[in-house]
Amino acid sequence: MSGLRHWTIQGLLHIDCITPHNAKTLLHELQLRLAVQHNRLTNWKDEMNTDVIQQFASNTTTTSTGTVRASIVPVSMIKEYGRRMEIANLEKQKATKCLKDLIQLHENTYILPQQILDGDEVIILNNFSKPNQRYVSDTFDQIMARHGTSVETLADAVISTRVMHEMVSPLSNNDAAKTKIGLLEDTSVESFLHSRLIQQLLCEHYVSLNKGKDTGAVTLNADVLDVVDDAVTEAKHVCDANLGIAPEVIIHPLSTNYSPPLIRSLLHHAIVEVSKNAMTSNVERWNTQPALTKDSIPPSVHINLSREAGHLSVNVLDQGVGLNEQRTEKAFRFADSTSQNRWDRLSEQQSYAAVRQPLGSLGVGLPLSRLMMRVFGGDVELANRDGGVTSHGDSKLDSGCTATLKISYDDNFVATN
Repeated sequence: MSGLRHWTIQGLLHIDCITPHNAKTLLHELQLRLAVQHNRLTNWKDEMNTDVIQQFASNTTTTSTGTVRASIVPVSMIKEYGRRMEIANLEKQKATKCLKDLIQLHENTYILPQQILDGDEVIILNNFSKPNQRYVSDTFDQIMARHGTSVETLADAVISTRVMHEMVSPLSNNDAAKTKIGLLEDTSVESFLHSRLIQQLLCEHYVSLNKGKDTGAVTLNADVLDVVDDAVTEAKHVCDANLGIAPEVIIHPLSTNYSPPLIRSLLHHAIVEVSKNAMTSNVERWNTQPALTKDSIPPSVHINLSREAGHLSVNVLDQGVGLNEQRTEKAFRFADSTSQNRWDRLSEQQSYAAVRQPLGSLGVGLPLSRLMMRVFGGDVELANRDGGVTSHGDSKLDSGCTATLKISYDDNFVATN
């Protein structure tokens, strides 16, 4: 992606004040990213016009009575073919609409930086008065807010495309028809989401600078325990509201604070997601216990902070049902979830449009969390755990899952584009 800047945390910190030059730098970067994202979406939409449904048509014939019949199947299967094709066409329409909405969103948003850089409002950067500074900051805020639902919309498109592909692909002898289109390629979707995270982060950085925070979206010397505590509080509220109960969460801090530079909003979101999942798993296991032996409350979740080589780890240990083969396969697959209910985020958390969406039922919480941690060299890992493990010398824990969030100490880690 020619022209896009490769960002590091140090690179963000170098943009440390509100100036016309810094505003122009970030607006130009946003303009480029919006254009690249627009091209990706357009390519995906174009692929929908030459997708497996059209390719499958090459395997059909029309009878003398006008009935469309698949030439590769017996007459007895025509009804099943018709059912599958009907579902596939409906899902194609849904996916296409989502992509068109996203394309229109990017076209409309592109106008915002363009007006300031080379449009009717270019004078704003030449006369950087307080009102004009607020106007520029509001522009960044608008870009961030407008894309608040883009992850959810993309998830809907992926889900519909996946159903369409599953309905039609098995019916065709055409090898091309069985090839996944771009919208179903994990790496392609991850690239889109990654660039979107950078886009939203740049907006957050400038808005934070305008509000007087010297380091913008970056937090230096953070009290990680405070970040964890805030995220756990939110996760407990969400769990209690949806499940009627929230397990106790016991946090084991470091004796000394070894805080790496971090993007607090991204870390907060990731901790909320893994904590919420840990609590849900504990409640799920607790609900399966026989009434006579059932404890009055679900087992607790433990969070250990530890310093490792090159990174700080936040380890979330549940005592739940663990990860079976299906859950392991789906855990980090975008828009693939067995959840039946949509989790509602707290209203006060809607301010950060990059992450504050009701994502649980769409299967994007963990995939997006891992992308957020990986932006600047971190990660999210999941592993089953046998019973008997102790947590910082406390009583032994039952078996369950351990989610490990890694925060890199390397502030020169270069984010990919």
